[in-house]
Amino acid sequence: MKHARPALILTGALLVTAPAQQAQATVFEKARFVFHLGAAYYAFNTWVWKPYRQYKFQTGAPGQRSAIVKAGLALAFAAYQVNSAIKMTRNTQDPFLQRIGSLLPGYSKSLTQVGNDLKTGRFNEQGIQNLNTQTTYLLNTAEGQGQTIRPVAVPIPGL
Repeated sequence: MKHARPALILTGALLVTAPAQQAQATVFEKARFVFHLGAAYYAFNTWVWKPYRQYKFQTGAPGQRSAIVKAGLALAFAAYQVNSAIKMTRNTQDPFLQRIGSLLPGYSKSLTQVGNDLKTGRFNEQGIQNLNTQTTYLLNTAEGQGQTIRPVAVPIPGL
């Protein structure tokens, strides 16, 4: 009987704190998820979209080849970050992560495809424009779900 009371108290404490631990895990999951997408957005926006809008990928632009290769590397980094976010959404019960996670596989495929073109020095203008459209849709969908994704400045080795 003496051993039953501590076990009962421990069980009661676990029942009370278990929902709080699950809520904290969800907040932590969301923070990591948003971090991964923010890092991917920063890489895309800084090394691909801005140089594209400044015509740095056009034939004859100063540093064109290096800008294209940097963009390809940045998209490889962004694809890695998006794939990390996809892994987080596989077994989650959180509606936000499920909703945004359902958009990510196609986005990851586009990042990889355009990134591979750029890494080999091929400029794919339509691919970059489609990536920007997909990025905007993803950001707007996240904001509509109450979670803003902001660029997270992460140093990319070699850039």
